Amino acid sequence: MYRTIPVRAKFSDEETAFWINQCENANSLINCALYEAKKIHYANLEANGNAFTIYWRGDDLRSGWKTYRCSTTYPELDLILKQNVHYKAMAAQSAQQTLKSVGESITAYNGLVKAYYNGEVDKPSLPKYRKKGGLAAVTFPRQAISFKEGYFKPSISKESKPELLSEIRLYLPEFIDSDWVKEVTIRPNFGQLWIDWVIDDGKEPIGNSPNLDYTQAWSFDHGGSNWLTGVSTRGKSLIIDGRKLRSMNQGYCRLVAKYKQGKSDFYWDSNLDRVQRNRNNQMRDAINKAARFIINQCLNDRVGNIIVGWNTGQKQNSNMGKRNNQNFVVIPTARLIDRLKQLCPEYGITLTITEEAYTSKASFLDGDSLPKHGEKPQGWNPSGKRIERGLYKSRDGFVINADCNGSANIMRKVATQLGLNLAEVGRAFLTVPQRIDLFTRLNKSYRKRCGAGLLDPVATSV
Repeated sequence: MYRTIPVRAKFSDEETAFWINQCENANSLINCALYEAKKIHYANLEANGNAFTIYWRGDDLRSGWKTYRCSTTYPELDLILKQNVHYKAMAAQSAQQTLKSVGESITAYNGLVKAYYNGEVDKPSLPKYRKKGGLAAVTFPRQAISFKEGYFKPSISKESKPELLSEIRLYLPEFIDSDWVKEVTIRPNFGQLWIDWVIDDGKEPIGNSPNLDYTQAWSFDHGGSNWLTGVSTRGKSLIIDGRKLRSMNQGYCRLVAKYKQGKSDFYWDSNLDRVQRNRNNQMRDAINKAARFIINQCLNDRVGNIIVGWNTGQKQNSNMGKRNNQNFVVIPTARLIDRLKQLCPEYGITLTITEEAYTSKASFLDGDSLPKHGEKPQGWNPSGKRIERGLYKSRDGFVINADCNGSANIMRKVATQLGLNLAEVGRAFLTVPQRIDLFTRLNKSYRKRCGAGLLDPVATSV
């Protein structure tokens, strides 16, 4: 399976200067490629005639270039820019990878043009130029790096070699085998340089694991203070606490406001780099811990399904009030789902993403119907109701946790599709779920037990 392992780079001053120079050349090469692509594109429009059009933007009548596909491709750009000074300053294959990224951007633009004429998206624009003097990622495919005595030696252009004061080395992390490496990327990240190791460890995704029961599932409903509320067909329930994530984000917002006070909206400095790095690391740590905890829980309970309720685009233009938006929108649930998509195939766990319309209103205990969004039947009313924050009262007067009720309804939405056994899903464990604090509960001993074989996808004792 292919993976990307990001590692913070520890370069000497000479190496740092070299890589910054390479990143600057990559940034300039991208701008040169975009210039050539746009020049060809607009020349073709003028040659065809009727290059301009008039269109409405809200209440304003505007004029501009017509929206057509861009015909420029990567081979054309490579041929045009072969003698470019920035191309020559980089290793040939590294420069080609940079131009390929521009070609991919143009391909994406062409896809948006098609969607635009189908009425699916707003009017797209060609890729924009990067900031002058900025840094862009530099990528080396496997053929452009050679392994020697525990480190990789990247290819260097003839123009850059005479300026080197020391040998350029990329030391491989201990847990990565040199034969696994397929690509290496050096990229800037908020004032630091990072190395992305793209590897193929030879593992194949597991279809169906004999150690898991695919009639059982864990279902999760996402929120703010209760980041994830889980209900299992094994008769368990839990809440992954989101209050610390919310607190971290509030601290981040306060620091950004402090450093930008009296400055323009576009102001940025090294202090803001540090603040942003810290927040990104905290969010990534929380995502990894939450994903690992969910996977471990499935392996421990021999559960073969994970179900997550998620409405695509629900956080876009959210209008729940300033405070609620701040507490809900910034929680990185979409990134957690992406992480689960990466981990589940390793262990043979089936991940199902389903829409969650009316799961919070309907009563699980009373078996209310669960219509899809926009398909609610006329006269549909839930049997129970939420009586106060966190509590849901059924038709017969039973009080359960409101988020557990929503999570159980999410499971019920796909129970028939997945063939789930809901016999053990009852009122008892929907009432008082166990609360999990990712930052204190998942201590070092927990991780050591995981590393001792609990997380082995072929282990028989999970």
